[in-house]
Amino acid sequence: MLIDLDDPPVEPITLAETKTFLRVDHDDDDGLIATLIASARQTLENHLNVAMIRRSMQLSSPATDEFRLPRWPVTSVETVLVDGEQATDYIVNLRKRPATVCASAMDHVEIAFTAGYGTEPSDIPAPLRQALLLLVAQAYEHRDATPSTLPLMVDALTMPYRVVGL
Repeated sequence: MLIDLDDPPVEPITLAETKTFLRVDHDDDDGLIATLIASARQTLENHLNVAMIRRSMQLSSPATDEFRLPRWPVTSVETVLVDGEQATDYIVNLRKRPATVCASAMDHVEIAFTAGYGTEPSDIPAPLRQALLLLVAQAYEHRDATPSTLPLMVDALTMPYRVVGL
């Protein structure tokens, strides 16, 4: 199970740039738009298996020889606990996509790691930021509809960033 240990300190797109994109010139919907931004980020992060804004996460998993970290890009692995004890003999591969941790485990493993493109919205690739704006626009304009798939343009913009596990 993946747990965000910290909330992102900022969202990948700002309220001001989103309001400009939506052509909203009043403050009445600021709360709604902020909620839509967070929802769009979570949707894309889950769909793509990425972390946009860098933050701490924890993976809890039953034992296996190789653990695939479910968010990318991973910048560091802080701790690996095997059955509640600090592991000392594990191998981390941050260059692999998805990043992996190899450890001999008995029953249960917890891995604390940091993932994300960076700490500022400008660190995130432009196509991902554009896709977020499009998702927010769709949700803002069609509040009564819940789409079952991502819009085609969002899918096209995000395809190169999708991390797919086999």
